[in-house]
Amino acid sequence: MLRLAIFFIGVWAAIVVVLSLLGEPFLFYPSDNNTAFFPPLYRYETLRLTFFSMFAYFSLQTVFAPEKKYSAAQITTTNLLFFGYIGAIKIIPEGHLSKEAGVLLAIIIFAAVFYLGSRPKVKKIFGRR
Repeated sequence: MLRLAIFFIGVWAAIVVVLSLLGEPFLFYPSDNNTAFFPPLYRYETLRLTFFSMFAYFSLQTVFAPEKKYSAAQITTTNLLFFGYIGAIKIIPEGHLSKEAGVLLAIIIFAAVFYLGSRPKVKKIFGRR
């Protein structure tokens, strides 16, 4: 019963992400375009969609592959990759790629560092002796 609930919540989160990326904001922040937010609304939307996509990904992983275990570095890498992909998808249509390119590059570099740093071969190099 719990797996069924987790499955439906994961599917719901995936639907929220897909609808929002297709331009139909679903469960969006209640504000009008005249409200001056800092950071801008597309950054809030990126964080929100990253959270929902992570929730959908890991809830569906829990249902279909419950034996799979994740390290903290794998979770962080997955989160940064979702954040980078969704950020690029939200930033490019808004026309802010020129001023956000450094942020996206930093996210990609951090994801690569976490991914490569979690490999056993690298852990041996930097591990205690």
